[in-house]
This record gives sequence, structure tokens and C-alpha cells, in this order.
Amino acid sequence: MLQIAFYLSCGATACYLWGRRIKGRADSFNSITRVVDFKCLDELLKEEATNLLVVVSGKVASTTPFNCKNDKDLLSDVFDATLEMGFDTKLDDDGGLLNNYFKCLLQIKDTPWYLEDSTGQVKVVGPELAEGFLDTLKPQFDMSPSEILHKIEKREQGTKLICRGSLDTGTSLTIIGEAVRDEAGNLTIQKPNEHSFMVFSGEGSFDKMVANLKSNSEFYFFYSKIFGTVAVAIAVMKGVRFIRRVLRERAENADSDNEETP
Repeated sequence: MLQIAFYLSCGATACYLWGRRIKGRADSFNSITRVVDFKCLDELLKEEATNLLVVVSGKVASTTPFNCKNDKDLLSDVFDATLEMGFDTKLDDDGGLLNNYFKCLLQIKDTPWYLEDSTGQVKVVGPELAEGFLDTLKPQFDMSPSEILHKIEKREQGTKLICRGSLDTGTSLTIIGEAVRDEAGNLTIQKPNEHSFMVFSGEGSFDKMVANLKSNSEFYFFYSKIFGTVAVAIAVMKGVRFIRRVLRERAENADSDNEETP
């Protein structure tokens, strides 16, 4: 029983520490300045010139977008990553052919873009380095997943597997970054020095993430209390039984001593 109580206490401690870590992260996100509109960001920069960490939301826009050639809807893109994989043949040292030669080619095309809302716009610098940026890309495949697996298994010569990820204009994003002004005086969001550079899809995704973090921390705190309560209860029960046994043994020894005394 004491071994079970020990394991439960360890579980309670682990749940508490993990919940505290998650809650600390949620509190850290809540402490970041939330910019309601880009007009307010201009006023914030006048008050705090450096290290202004903010959360901004808006829609992707660009003055020089491009169209992905194979996009049937011809949507304007500001970022496009194309991964091409295939199998080819090459000559070995003896002049023979090796048919299992795998090649992979990654091509990236991008253009400067910014976020905009009804009050203005903010340029975004280096977003492809931000955490969560890949999740904002719209995936495109030339064939179904089953066909891709079939091609990989067969390793047919000349087979090309192409997949793309693009960021379209009009996509709603939420970004955590440092607000500054560039050399031209334009509002800019860039990678902060003391915090992660993060991108989320949708305007409400950041609030949803913080709410999930709080919910998860409460979940771990709840089970920490349960495990701790059960562990204490087991320890108390074990302690009470031990005390009763000691008292009973003393009483029995006392009775035996009285019987031996003439």
C-alpha cells in the first residue's frame, strides 16, 4: 500500500509541475500586448520605442503577389513551396545501372507581404522562420495519398511526386512578434529577441490556444489533487493501522507481565 501511495504522490507532483508550467505559458501569452487595430499599434510605438511585443491579427496582402500556375482558382500567393520527389537511374563504377536512386528538390518562391485591417497595414519580416508558419500553408497534391504510397513502393523510373504549400492573399493570420518601424518609417512585425516568433491561422486562433492552455493546466491541477488526496489517505490508513498494532502489542505484553508477577 505504501508503494502505491508513493507512486500516487509522484504522479501528483508530476501533474502539478506540468500544470504549473502550462499555466505559466498561458500567463506569459496573456501578458503580451493585444493590438485591437493597426492604428493603435502606431500609438503604442510612440509610447514604447523598443522591445514592444505584440499580438496582431489581419489579412494577408501584397503589392506584388504571384499566381501558382497549377492552382485552378488562380488565387494570388505571397509564398509558395514546391517539393518534388522522384526516382531516377544513375551509373555505378562498373557502368551498370542503379534503379533505386532517389532525388528530392525543394523550390521556394516568395514576395514581400503585409497584414492589413480596416485601419492600416503592417509589414511582416521573416515570417517563414516563425513557429507555426508551415501550418498556415494551403497544401496541394498532384495525386491522392494512396497513389503517392503506390509510387513510392514501386520506385518506378521517372516517377515524380509533387506537393505544394502556399499562403494566399486574404488569409486571416494572427502573429506574435516585435513591433518596430523600418528605415522608411513603416510599421513592421519582426522576430523578437526574447520570445518565440509565432504565427496562427485565423484571427481567433491565438485566444483559442490560450484558452486551451488554461484548460489543460486546470486538468493537470485537478488530477494532481486527486492523486495527492488518495496518496495521503492511504498513508493515513497505513499509519493508523500501525499505531493500533503497536498499542495492541503493548497491551498484550502488559497482560503477560501481570500474569507472570506473583
